[in-house]
Formats: sequence, C-alpha cells, structure tokens
Amino acid sequence: MDGDPLAAYMSAPMVRWVRESAGESPDAPDRATLARWYKGFDALVAGAATSAESRAAVERVSDVPLAVPPAFSQVCAALHATCYDPGLALARLGRTEPFVVERVGHLRRWLATAGRPTTWLAAPEAPPPARQAVESLLTLPESFTTDQVRALFCALFGVDKGPSLPGVRARFGDERIHQALLTYLETGDRPLRHVVAADLDTE
Repeated sequence: MDGDPLAAYMSAPMVRWVRESAGESPDAPDRATLARWYKGFDALVAGAATSAESRAAVERVSDVPLAVPPAFSQVCAALHATCYDPGLALARLGRTEPFVVERVGHLRRWLATAGRPTTWLAAPEAPPPARQAVESLLTLPESFTTDQVRALFCALFGVDKGPSLPGVRARFGDERIHQALLTYLETGDRPLRHVVAADLDTE
C-alpha cells in the first residue's frame, strides 16, 4: 500500500481491508473513525479462527496469518500515559511482538498528526497550581495524593490529567522533573511540555 495516506496510521493488511470494505475513507481519520476501523479489523482477525467468512476476508488482505494486537484504546492510553514514548508504551502494554511495535508506531504517528487534537497537549490549559503546592514537590514524595499529582501535572505540562505519574517519572526521571519544577517557579515556563511536543512534531 505504498503511497496510501492511511499507511501512516495502520498496517498494510488493515489499509487494504479499509479500502475494500469501508467505502469512502478519509485519508486523515478522526478518533471515532479510526477507532471503529481498528475495532472492526481486530474483530475480523479474531474471528478468522472460527469463522470461514472472516478467514476468507483476512486471506484477501494478507498472505500471512495475523494476530490481534492490543486494542486501539489500550495503545492510545499507554501512549498518553507515557508522554507518547513508544518504548515506554510498549513496556506499559507488556508486549514486544513486532506487530505490536508496529501498531504503537502507527498510532503514535496518528496522535502526532491527524489525532493531535485528542492528545492531552491539546487540552485547555488548567488553572495554575498554588506556588506552595509546587514548592512542596521539589522533593518528590514517596506517595502522592490526588491533589499533588494534579499540581505536578499542572506545573510540568499545564494540564491536570493525561499522562500517568509512573509514565512521567519513567520518561524524564526525578532530577529532570525537579529542574523543570524550579524553572516553572522561576519563569513560568514548562520545558518538559516543550520536549513532549517537539518529539511529536518530528513525526
């Protein structure tokens, strides 16, 4: 499927299936459309084990047996949680098979482009946290309250939800988080948010 715009967002067999079965297909699908396609294709592949009709449909789009990777929503959630780091998302999913790596890459590319409005980077900016709340996080606690997590995300990224605390710490490490909090207190800037956005901009 070289040259097909949908090849940026899904595997070649799935592109063939979409073009064959979905009729008029947008080249830059929104979340609802892409989620529907992924759900339908995964159901088709899963059904091939017991349904002759599904098996025939799979054989029309692929000459090798296909396995079902994690669902669209699971992969997107893992990417959101880990600041869109594909390696950390794979670790969060607990999967390393090549077809899972491929799906993570395709959905990260969609989140970076056509799906960018669905990322937490595109969420409205949250109200700024109290300075005292941010200062209390300069030494990260062993365990966090909900309010502390919210204050941390607001200071680092300008959002009160989206990533996960383990994902942020794995992505950046406590020392970079500490330095980013100091920068926020001193200037109001959010350097780690810039890093996440710049990484997605490279797609």
